[in-house]
Amino acid sequence: MITVIKKRFHQWAGPGRKRFFNDDFNWETYTRDKYGPQQVMLDRDYDLRVDERATFDPLTKRLNTGTLRLHPNFHTVYETIGRLAPASVYEIGCGGGDHMHNLSRLYPHMTIQGGDRSTSQIEFLRERNPDIAEFVQQQDITMPFSSHWRTAELVYSQAVIMHIKTAVSHLVALSNMFRLAQRYVVLMENYGCHPFVDDIKQLHQGGHLTWENVHFHEAHFDGRPYCLVVSREPCDLPVLQDYFALPHATKIRY
Repeated sequence: MITVIKKRFHQWAGPGRKRFFNDDFNWETYTRDKYGPQQVMLDRDYDLRVDERATFDPLTKRLNTGTLRLHPNFHTVYETIGRLAPASVYEIGCGGGDHMHNLSRLYPHMTIQGGDRSTSQIEFLRERNPDIAEFVQQQDITMPFSSHWRTAELVYSQAVIMHIKTAVSHLVALSNMFRLAQRYVVLMENYGCHPFVDDIKQLHQGGHLTWENVHFHEAHFDGRPYCLVVSREPCDLPVLQDYFALPHATKIRY
C-alpha cells in the first residue's frame, strides 16, 4: 500500500517535486511553466528593463522613470534601495536577472549579486543577461545555511518567499536572509501569504536570527505603505504602523 502511494505521488509530483510539494510551484519546471509565460505577459504592460530614462535623485530620494512603465513592485524596490544606499545588494530568487541588471544600471557603484535555486532559471539568466551571470550563484534559500553563500549589506526578495509553503521552509528562508544581510532585509511580497512580521519577531525571540535587534519600516508607493523593510538599526524610512495596510495583507492565506 505504501509503495502504491509513493508511486502515485511520484507520478503526480514528478521526481524534482518532493522537497517542495506544498509550494505554489514545482521549482524544477518553474521557468517553463510559469516564469517564461509570466515574463511575456508582463512585457505587454510594463518595461522590464530600465534605460537612461530611469535615474535616482539622491537629493529628493526619488526614482524618476520618465516615460518608462515600471511595475509598482519594481519601482518601490529600486527606489528603496536607492534611499538606503547600501554598498552591496543581494537578490534572493533572481530568476532571469532583470532586477540585477536594472540595479546595476541605476547604481553602478553598488555591488549587485544574486542567487536562485533553479538550474533552468540560471540558464535563462545567462541567456537573457549574460553581463551579470558571473555574479549569480545557485542557491536554495530553504536549505541549512552555507558558508559558501555570498553576503551583502542589503538582501531582498521580490515575490519569492510568498510562494514557499512546504513545512517551515519559508521560516528557514527568512532566517537565512537575515544571516546573509548585514544591515537591511527588504521583502516585496504578498503579505497575505505569510504573517511576515509575526514570523520575524518569533524567529528573533527564538534565537534564529543573528541580528541583535529588528526594526520594522515601510516603503511607500504613491503615498501609501507598499513594502516591508527590516533594518538592524533604525533607518530614515517610515516606521511600520500597520502590517494590514500593506498590499493584500488582509487577504489572509495562511
